[in-house]
Amino acid sequence: MPQIRLTAGEYGLEGRILLPAWENWHTKEDGRIRLDFGGDRVDGGQELTEGYQTALSYLFADQDAVKAAVLKGILSFLALQERALLGGETEDDPGLAGLPCPQTAEDLMGEIQLEEIHILPVEREGLCYIGYAFGCRWDQDGLGVMTHGRRVVEAGGRDTALLCWLAEDDLGHSH
Repeated sequence: MPQIRLTAGEYGLEGRILLPAWENWHTKEDGRIRLDFGGDRVDGGQELTEGYQTALSYLFADQDAVKAAVLKGILSFLALQERALLGGETEDDPGLAGLPCPQTAEDLMGEIQLEEIHILPVEREGLCYIGYAFGCRWDQDGLGVMTHGRRVVEAGGRDTALLCWLAEDDLGHSH
């Protein structure tokens, strides 16, 4: 695992990482993605715990498989949004104007950019939940995906990537 310089940020430890699997899926010229610990829990990311270190190692070791799962989760989420729009189930939402209808992960290229990764203080079987936050062309708020290992827990709005209660809710259910 590469050395990462972490600093104390406003909400906990943070830094920038380079993940080759996400090359071309980010907006920063240097290819680095913002990383933070703690999610929406200010007190949850102040020190690099053993669980955080394990999650960080996993982030580097299994990045290709996780990327594939995350992109598949986004495709499923967008398909649900499209069906809701076509079925008239949603009210007029300017955030959904221009919603793409991608069929493959490659169709998402240029539509979304990985901006942040959140490692949460919630663990299952020794591995922390990890959230991925994306900027997207059609919605200024962006998208978020919560994962546990290679499994997508939930995809939704950007805050989905950092909400500890989502991870805790998943933790309460058997998988």
